[in-house]
Amino acid sequence: MLWILEHVDQLNTEAVLSLLPQISEGRRARVLSITHAPSKVRSVLAELLLRYALRKEYGLTELPSIDIGKKGKPFFPDHPGVHFNLSHCKTAVACALDSAPVGVDVQEIRPLRDRLSSPVPSVYRVLSEKERTWVEAGKTSAEQDRRFTAVWTCKEAYGKAVGEGFLYDLRSTEFLPRKKPWQQSGYLFRYCDLGDTALTLCAEHPLRLRRVELRHLISKLLEEQP
Repeated sequence: MLWILEHVDQLNTEAVLSLLPQISEGRRARVLSITHAPSKVRSVLAELLLRYALRKEYGLTELPSIDIGKKGKPFFPDHPGVHFNLSHCKTAVACALDSAPVGVDVQEIRPLRDRLSSPVPSVYRVLSEKERTWVEAGKTSAEQDRRFTAVWTCKEAYGKAVGEGFLYDLRSTEFLPRKKPWQQSGYLFRYCDLGDTALTLCAEHPLRLRRVELRHLISKLLEEQP
């Protein structure tokens, strides 16, 4: 299943950071080392969402130990049949859980033109010719921004699912996002336009999407504590 928290940029920073005692020691140390407050919030929420999803789907009341693969992909060494992937951005936090490798990426829609100084955007270097043509076919700059972000989330989600990160040829692995799920490279892709946020899920089979409210997530985690 794919679990998502939206509008995280509207949450009270102090309230979320008060939940630090509820997360693992390793992540707590990483959070405390972060200087950017919104990034701290998103890191805390990512683990809380993972804990919540594991309890709901697998009945795991404790967060399993996490190890990192050779190419940086996290996994549960004591639960090889449980695969997970996390992603967060300014506006949302996502967690994908499955019995097979899975990747998810979520990004806020940002104006490309605000970050560009040349007629040919430097970010286009990651696009194939077909992808670039599709992006530039957007009738407005806002639509082009949305299309580029859609393509980018596909590339990230795929790299995370196969465990390669960005250690693959981004330009030769081509994605043209669609409204309905599609099969590609042995995976099922699902692109979701969430308004101010773009999300792509890459999995071996269909996963349902479930939105979670932070208040509900926290109350459930707290009431299940011993």
